[in-house]
Amino acid sequence: MKRLDRSLLSNKLDNVQFPDYELDSVKTNIVHFGVGNFHRAHQAVYCHKLLNQGELDWGITGVSLRATPMFDALAPQDFLYTEMTLGDTSQINIIGSIRDILIAPDDPQKVLALLTSNNTKVVTTTITEKGYYLASNAIDIAHEEVANDLADAQNPKTIYGYLAAAIELRMKAKADPLTIVCCDNLQGGGEHLEKGTYMVLEKHYPEAALWAKTNIAFVSSMVDRVTPATSEKTKCKVADELGVYDEWPVAAEPFTQWVIEDKFIGERPPFDKVGAEFVDSIHLFEQMKLRLLNASHSIISAMGYLVGDNFVHQALARPAIFNFVEQMVTKQVLPVISIPADADGNQYFADVIKRFENSHLPYRVLQVGTDSSQKVAQRWYPSIDDGLANQLIPNGFAFALAAWACYIKQALEKGDLNDPLKAVFSELLEEQPKDFINSLLVLTGAEKFNFYQNSVFINYVNDYYQHITEHGLLQALASFTIK
Repeated sequence: MKRLDRSLLSNKLDNVQFPDYELDSVKTNIVHFGVGNFHRAHQAVYCHKLLNQGELDWGITGVSLRATPMFDALAPQDFLYTEMTLGDTSQINIIGSIRDILIAPDDPQKVLALLTSNNTKVVTTTITEKGYYLASNAIDIAHEEVANDLADAQNPKTIYGYLAAAIELRMKAKADPLTIVCCDNLQGGGEHLEKGTYMVLEKHYPEAALWAKTNIAFVSSMVDRVTPATSEKTKCKVADELGVYDEWPVAAEPFTQWVIEDKFIGERPPFDKVGAEFVDSIHLFEQMKLRLLNASHSIISAMGYLVGDNFVHQALARPAIFNFVEQMVTKQVLPVISIPADADGNQYFADVIKRFENSHLPYRVLQVGTDSSQKVAQRWYPSIDDGLANQLIPNGFAFALAAWACYIKQALEKGDLNDPLKAVFSELLEEQPKDFINSLLVLTGAEKFNFYQNSVFINYVNDYYQHITEHGLLQALASFTIK
């Protein structure tokens, strides 16, 4: 079967939307780090919509900080790919906003030249939590790649090293101001990018660090769209619809949201024309998503794995898991967090559950559970501390932590765990310490949170862990009550 490429764009097919712009007319003024499925179903789609409106400055050059098969998949397709929106009905879009992908380790100087160019107005990132090298919510300067950039500015390995080197080059070239936007599920992601970049700047380029204060802006954003890994079923469906083969299409839910801090310096892409929202402060939006949506997703995935479900919607179809998540969020999260003024927390969470139940878009629990050691501190720990500060004992989170510990143990034993701490967890499991729970908590940075010193809460976690281990998750849930 013929491969997807620009020759298809002259076709007219029912239920397929093609770009309304000429690919060669697109200017790639955005550089994006981390060209994965989420980026291709989210920011790249917003840019595609802008291009369709004649805003031709906002094409994308992608950059991968690791060797990636994405370039090999998309380069023969003129970097075109298919976005399939799956709900009660499906819609197929051919996306053309990504015009090139660079592999940073193959040619770091080419990446730096791109970042230095005056054509680059905005840099965006979806590098996942582990791409920020956080330990206890601070940058881990002992990490091998961070240490490399602090020791050697000429051969960057991290996002911080590349941005610092580019800022120094932009200063020398007297380049225009640049805005750097975090698009990861990370509270204060722009602040992390700023801290890490200045850490390298101040070590190697102190003059550029001063220049950056008035020429570089770091921006956080809240991004949301459920985007599972691409399945063979998706590839086959796309091929049937198009009559050509797409090596790496992407499927996503109908819902999409992008809330962006309005802190741009220099030119700002008009994303508000295509559904994004610019706000003065992003904090409450980030908090709402992390503690309601992302926290629930992590809980459902861990519990779903423990009962043998492959997909999130299957786990939610179990009344015990559905009721646990609903009760925990409504009784132990919503009462202790602040919601944006124009939002309804209860309705937001109800909509989240409906989205997770979308069986047209099966999302593997193991995909959600990827890198979970990096996620629990962001998604769960602040709510636990807030509950304790409000005179609650959030036993729902204690149960969730116990279930997560069981998930780590079982996924390790079965060879299913995908986590940057996998080797450390394996050593821990071999040692079989008496206080397994405490060791897990320490590894995820719990010592920096107040709940770690709360013996009542920690005893709950240990008791629930023993109960789940001895009787299984569903039986443990049957005798559990949210306080």
